[in-house]
This record gives sequence, C-alpha cells and structure tokens, in this order.
Amino acid sequence: MKRKLLIFGGGQNQMSLIEAAKELELISIVIDPSQNPPGKSVADYFYQVAPNDYQQTMQIAIDHNVSAIVTGQMEKPLKLMARLAVELGFIFHTPEIIERSTNKYLMKQAFIKAGIPCAKGALITDAKVLSSQEFLSLKLPVIIKPTSSFSSRGVYRIDCYDSYLKYIDDTLSFCPTGDYLIEDFIEGPEFSVETISFNGDTTIVQVTEKLITPYPRTVELGHLQPANISSELFTSLSVIVTRAIKALGIDNSAAHTEVKLTATGFVIIEIGPRLGGDFISSHLTYASTGISMDKAAIQVALGEEPLLKRLQNRGSTILYLMLTENKVIKEISLDYDKLNLLEGLEYWQLNCKCGDAVPCISDSSKRMGWVLTSGKDKTSAYNLALLAKKFIEQSIQYYA
Repeated sequence: MKRKLLIFGGGQNQMSLIEAAKELELISIVIDPSQNPPGKSVADYFYQVAPNDYQQTMQIAIDHNVSAIVTGQMEKPLKLMARLAVELGFIFHTPEIIERSTNKYLMKQAFIKAGIPCAKGALITDAKVLSSQEFLSLKLPVIIKPTSSFSSRGVYRIDCYDSYLKYIDDTLSFCPTGDYLIEDFIEGPEFSVETISFNGDTTIVQVTEKLITPYPRTVELGHLQPANISSELFTSLSVIVTRAIKALGIDNSAAHTEVKLTATGFVIIEIGPRLGGDFISSHLTYASTGISMDKAAIQVALGEEPLLKRLQNRGSTILYLMLTENKVIKEISLDYDKLNLLEGLEYWQLNCKCGDAVPCISDSSKRMGWVLTSGKDKTSAYNLALLAKKFIEQSIQYYA
C-alpha cells in the first residue's frame, strides 16, 4: 500500500514538491487556505483548510493515516506542523525549534550563545519609535526588520533619522506584537546556502548568489547558481552554516541560510528551517546540480536517507522583472512564441495585465514576474536570463 504524505500549501511554489511526492510513489494530500490553488489539480486529495484550523488539519492527517508531513518554502504553517508532529509522532521540528527559527530575536540570541558571527542588534518592544537622541546613539547605517516576518516585508536599511521615521510605520505594520529589531548593517555580498540535514549530519547542496533592490529596500531581485567563491571560502562557509543550523536545533530538514561575506569572513543573517523560496531549492538547485531538494525533504520527513548525489555541474539563474513603478500598463505586445524558443529558458511568468498599476517593490509579493534559465555555467545562464528579462520588459508600454 502506498504511503501518504500531508503537504502544507498548494500554491505555485509548492507544485514541484507535490510532483516529487508522485515521483516517489506517495499519495499526496494537499491542504491550502485557497479554494483553487494550482496544486489542487495535481494532488491526489485536496482540502481547503483555514491557516490556523488545527483540528481539521489533525483530522485529515488521521483520516488518511499519513506517514509524514512536509512543506516547501512556506513559513505560516510551521508552528501548526510542529504541534501536529508532537501529537501524532511525525518527524519534524519541535515547537521550540520553530519558535527559535522564526523569531529573529530568539534566533540571534541562539547564534550569540553559540559564538556564531551575526549582526549585533537590539529588540524594540511595544511598537516604540525611537527619539532622535536614541536613534543617533546607534552606529549607522542600521537595518530595521520585524521579528517574525518574511519575504523582506518591512525590512529597510536606514541611514538617518528622517529615513527611520519614513519607514518605521511600514515595519510596524508587519509586527503584530509591536516587536522589531534594529541591527547593524553588514557590508558585503549576500549569499544563501541550501542544505539538507539528516540524523545530525548537514549536507550543503548549493550556494546561491543574491541580487537585491537598491537600498533602503532589501527585496531579492535575482539568484545565481553556483556562487563564485573559492574552495577555501566554501570550507569556511560550510563550517559556519553547519554550526548555525545546529545552534538552532534544526535536523531532519531542509534549511535556507542567508549569509554575507565581510572583510573578516562570513556572517549569518538568518536561517529558514525549510526549503528556500523564489524557486531556489525547487528549480535552480535542481537545474544546477541535478539534486531534487523536494525529494530530499520528503525522504528525511519519512525517516529515509536522502538522495544527495550531485549529477551535474551547470549554471542557473532567476531574475525578477523590473517594470516602471507607479505607471499604468497600456499594452503588452509580447511575442510568446519567440520567447519560448530561447534555449535554456526553463520557466517564466508575467503577473500583470493591461490596466494594472505597477507597484513599488517593497517586498517579494510586489514583484510582477520572472525568468528562470539554465546553462552550461552561471555566466551563460545569467546572460540568457538578462536577454529574456529585457525581451519581456520591452514588450510593455505604459500610459503617459
């Protein structure tokens, strides 16, 4: 009899996870708050479940006698999943690990306790707005961020008090408890590290270079694999990332670690106790290494040793579109056939239509499309992504 897997989330970024379950000959039971997410069409069973409906979620797990629970890049269901794992005996993070890994202040405290290099920072509570005197006592620039948000929501680099006052309300809008962090800005290029941990051992599957918006915003606009770092730097990175993962207690799980390279070495920014978003784990890493992190995440959730043998060494890139902010789209004259003929263009999407106003990219949800490419190396994949991105952007005309 086929084993059954409960998958949290049926959105577009979960499709490869559902398909991986099928390839592993598992029955997929997918739950999602939306009525008709993309994953509904490929799931063996689908249920619309409110995000915090623990009782319905548990009943579905019991009724289907599921063997494991898993999600992709989703942050919101992690606490519920941890509770479910305790009550029904699934392999997953404990509630304490989830709390430590999703609260950026608690995460920072765990890093400091373990001697992990990280940005120094202070917790501001009760939605307090610092006075000019309090703010100017800080070493500028700083980063302000919510303690428990994601997708760059409410994260800004701040260089002066006027800028702080300009953006603090947006930061606080993502702070339901009124708590936020002010931490040192770390200068240097940014990377993410995609890992799988199994029975206490962590494997680095791939390292990703990051491209972000101009400051003060910090929204990711591109990811390139593999990162251009030396073998010596890779060794150093492996040590610090493995230590940081252990400091949080993450095991039998994927993890997505964000780091910066400074003049004195790598500094941990934060860690997600899950697969990386923006199609990094699902598409980019598979294209560059041949390793399915979706399958690996499922395998460790089942208590099985994951398949992490690298099958290829290629390049992959995702670039997000940069449309003209605050303009209304008049016409889209995109030649779909010509675009789809580009060899190495694996996946693309345009999330807008005529009449739409182009928003400011204040967080990841405001990005209006992307192109994802692969090539013999990172440079060829990146150049193709630039070409495809430009091709789409130039097809869009705006009202004056």
